[in-house]
Amino acid sequence: VWSVGAGWNIHKESFLEGGVFSQLKLRGSYGVTASQNFSPYQAICKYQYNIAHQYAGIIPATMMGLGNNDLKWQQTKVINGGTDIGLFNDRLSFTFDIYKRRTTNLLASVTVAPSLGFPSYTENIGETENNGYEFSLRYMFLRDVSRRLYWSVNFSGNHNSNKITKLNATDNPNSFIATGGISGGTGNNVQAHKVGYPAYTFHLYEQVYDTNGLPIEGCYVDQNGDGTIDDNDRVFRHSKDPKVTLSWNNTFSYRSWDLGFQLRASIGNYVYNDVASTHSTLSAPYNTSGAANLIKTDFYFQGGQTTNTYLSDYWLHNAGFVRCDNITLGYTWQDLLNNNLRLRLFGAVQNPFVI
Repeated sequence: VWSVGAGWNIHKESFLEGGVFSQLKLRGSYGVTASQNFSPYQAICKYQYNIAHQYAGIIPATMMGLGNNDLKWQQTKVINGGTDIGLFNDRLSFTFDIYKRRTTNLLASVTVAPSLGFPSYTENIGETENNGYEFSLRYMFLRDVSRRLYWSVNFSGNHNSNKITKLNATDNPNSFIATGGISGGTGNNVQAHKVGYPAYTFHLYEQVYDTNGLPIEGCYVDQNGDGTIDDNDRVFRHSKDPKVTLSWNNTFSYRSWDLGFQLRASIGNYVYNDVASTHSTLSAPYNTSGAANLIKTDFYFQGGQTTNTYLSDYWLHNAGFVRCDNITLGYTWQDLLNNNLRLRLFGAVQNPFVI
């Protein structure tokens, strides 16, 4: 693990003295880090000996975990450049960063043959690449010292795009590694790792709808036009990760009163509705333990659930949102008990609304 960085405080140079810049800095860095934050990370096989069942001097052993002697630590290389700008005695400040992150020896739990007796084991599956930028803008709209009136706004955002650039499993460009297990059926996965796509991209059939916008049961788009609906017709589309995240903080104060609120947004992320996919069938309204699928939904399938039904993108929803994290209103007594006590009374609301 190592890194190197450099910066230049341009506002301190003689040719910018006395100007509008209270800060002007250019900076850059490059570094390499290794990650072991993955579970389970299992390089060796684990056995459990059962002395109670020994026979003829032999103590039987049961394999408890499948190991991989070729495992390596996941490694990330990051190059970053940015600038910090302050204007008018820092009444306006702006920070911008652009980065490129390349991860090699990517760790993942990979499904193995059922005959081995284990659902998966850890493997270095390939490489990923992340590109993006971050920014933060802070502005003091009001700053009236005599009236003790202040209003500041902080707006920040992040854009990130990631894609898999290499898979070690095979040289076949059409190959992928299935992941994202669901409750419905046996062994069904709704996500996949594939070169050229983000990690954990959804891999589903494209649902066909009627003129009323309701799904036509058992009807999906024949992507390759061969007249048969099979795995070759599943589409790689959308990711669980947002493309853009935003945050907006406001702080307002007048004399002894203060008011603040924070908004946060996530844009471009999707989610598979696992609950609805297993509880939206009229043919199975109950089981031996009672009602099993009485949930509020806009559509119930008439027949029994099939593998294709579980793998429909009908269950894939846009998970973008705007959330108000908190709203706080307070009043401060500055000089109680002959200036020996300062007291602030406030009320706060957490998560008042989500759009």
